[in-house]
Amino acid sequence: MPRIDCRYCGKELEYKSVRDLPYFPFCSERCKLIDLDLWIEEKHRIEEPLTPEREKESEKEHPEEEA
Repeated sequence: MPRIDCRYCGKELEYKSVRDLPYFPFCSERCKLIDLDLWIEEKHRIEEPLTPEREKESEKEHPEEEA
């Protein structure tokens, strides 16, 4: 059976299907909301700058977002 660790608390989760974990990849709503709060407070963030090459790749992947 596949296993994954909760992205916040590290609790090991065992499942047959991702549908078995309603808060995937977290173990609970609490862990999911704590992680969301960390992103909102910018304690989690993506540090890599957007290069022209990466911007072009992103536009190809998501053409509907172009203005």
